[in-house]
Amino acid sequence: MINKLRTRLILLILGGTILSIALVSFITNINVLKNFDSYMLKEQDSRFEVVAELIQNSYDRRQGWTDKAFVDIKASSLINNFDIEVRDNNSNVIFSSYMQNAMVNHHHNMMNRMGHGMMRKKNHMMRNNFTSIENYAEEENYITQKRDLIYNNEKVGSLLAGHIGPYLISEKDVAFAKDINSSIFFAAIISIITAIILGIYSSKIFVNPILQITDAANSIRKGKLGTNIDLDNRIIELQDLSQSINHLSKSLKQAELLRARLTADISHELRTPLTILQSHIEAISDGVWEASPDKLNICKNEVLRLIKLVEELKYLTDIENHNLDLKFEKYSLSSDIRDISHSFLPQFNEKNIEFNAHIKNEVIITADRDRIKQVFINLLSNALEFTPGGGKVDIELFKETPAIRCIIKDSGIGIEDKDIPYIFERLYKADLSRNRKIGGRGIGLSIAKTVVESHGGTIHVESKKGQGSIFIVELPENL
Repeated sequence: MINKLRTRLILLILGGTILSIALVSFITNINVLKNFDSYMLKEQDSRFEVVAELIQNSYDRRQGWTDKAFVDIKASSLINNFDIEVRDNNSNVIFSSYMQNAMVNHHHNMMNRMGHGMMRKKNHMMRNNFTSIENYAEEENYITQKRDLIYNNEKVGSLLAGHIGPYLISEKDVAFAKDINSSIFFAAIISIITAIILGIYSSKIFVNPILQITDAANSIRKGKLGTNIDLDNRIIELQDLSQSINHLSKSLKQAELLRARLTADISHELRTPLTILQSHIEAISDGVWEASPDKLNICKNEVLRLIKLVEELKYLTDIENHNLDLKFEKYSLSSDIRDISHSFLPQFNEKNIEFNAHIKNEVIITADRDRIKQVFINLLSNALEFTPGGGKVDIELFKETPAIRCIIKDSGIGIEDKDIPYIFERLYKADLSRNRKIGGRGIGLSIAKTVVESHGGTIHVESKKGQGSIFIVELPENL
C-alpha cells in the first residue's frame, strides 16, 4: 500500500503541509511571544509610572506625607499588582502595601498559563504586611523598580515597587495568547484536511492517466498491438507519454504486419528456385529427362539465383550495420548517369517505353562511385519493371547547391498510399500477387536507401496508384 503512487503522493503533500504548519507555528509563536514580551515590558513600565504619578500627586495634593495622602494612595486599585514602599529622605518606610497571597498566586497562575513558568519558591509564597521588599529583592523572578519623588525640585522621598516576573499578566493577556494558539490550531486542522483533499485530487489527476498508460503498455506486452490510449488529461507530459505509447503501439503493429509479410515473401523467393531445382533433379533422376546441358543450365541458373539472393541480403545487412567499406572519390556523376541511361535504352525500346534523359553537364560529386551507380541502376530497373509498354520514363540530373538532385519519373502502375511508408524495407513488395508475376525480390529499393543515407543523402517517393511514381534522390556535393 505504501509503495503505491497514490498513497505516496497523498503522504508527500500531507507531510509537507504538516511540516509547513509546524514551522509557521514555531516561527509565529517565537515572533508573537517576543513582541508580546516587549509590549508587556513597556506596559509594565507604564503601570509603574502611573503608580509613581499617583503617589506623587497624592503628596502634591495633600502638601506632604499626611495620613490623607496615604489614604488616597491606599484607596487606588493601581497599587494592587505591586509591593509598594514609600520612604522618606532618611530611607525610613513611611507607607507600604504588599500583595496578598491570593494576588501572588493569581500572578503565578497567569505566568504559568502564558507558558513562562515563573515558579516561586514555596517558602516565599506566604506573604505578610511586615515583610520588606528588600527581603524579596534577590528572589527568583522578583523584579524591583525605584524612583525618586520630587516636589518643587526637591527630593521628598522615594518609591520602591516590586512585582512577580518580568511583567504582570491579566486575564485579557492570557485570552489574547490563547486566541492566537487556537487560531493556529484551527488553521492547522483546516490545512491538513485541505492537504488530504488536494492529495486525493492530485493523485487522481496523475495516477489515473498513469494507470491507463500502464494498462495499455501491458496490453501491448501481451500482444494486443494497436492498443490506443484516449487520455482525458491536459497535462502536457502525460499527453506526450500517451502519444508515445500510441505511436509505439502503432509502430509495433505495423512492424508485425511487415514481419509476417516479409516472412511470406522470403519464403516465396526461396521456394521458387528450390521447387524448380527439385522438379528438374527428380525428373533427371527418374529418367524422365536426360541430363542435357539445357536442363543442367536451368538448375545452374536457379542455384545462381539463390546465391545472388543470399549475397544481396548479406550486402544489405553489411550496409545497415555500417560494415560497408566505402571508397570516396571525386568524379563526374553526369557521365555515370549518362552511361547508365544508354545501357538501359535498348531494354526500354524493347518494351516500347519512351525513355528520356535530361542530364546537366559536369555535375561533380565526391562519393563511392560503384555504390552510387548501383543506386541508379536499381531505380531504373524498378521503373523498367513496373512501367507497362507504351509508358514513359524520365531521368533528370541537376545541381541545386549545396545538393545534387536526381529525379526518376515513370508512368507505371504506381504505389498505394498504405504501401508508400514501407517500400524501402527489405523484401517488401507493394502488390504481392502482381509483383510475384512481374518478378523482383524487394531488395533494390532498400539497398538504394541505405547507400544514399550512408553518403549523407536522402531518397523519397511520390506516387499514386495507377498514375506512376517519382523517386527523388538528393546527395551532398561533398562529404
